[in-house]
Amino acid sequence: MVLTCWFAAYKNPSILGIIECISGPTGAAILLLLPMYAIHKLPVLAPWRGKASNVFVTLIGLITVSAIFYGMFQ
Repeated sequence: MVLTCWFAAYKNPSILGIIECISGPTGAAILLLLPMYAIHKLPVLAPWRGKASNVFVTLIGLITVSAIFYGMFQ
C-alpha cells in the first residue's frame, strides 16, 4: 500500500488520463468485440454467423483495443 501511494505521488498521473486509459479499451471491447463473441457462441444468433461484416467489426475492435494499449504503454 505504501509503495503504491509512493509510486502514484512520484508519477503524478492525470486522473483524466487514467479514466481514458481504462474506459477506452473497455468501451471498445463491449461495443465491438463482445457482440462478435456472442454471435459465435449463442445458438439464437446463428443466422448472423459467417458474414464479412463480422470479420470487419472484429478487426476494427482489435485495432482499436491494440491502439489504446499501445498509447498507454508508450
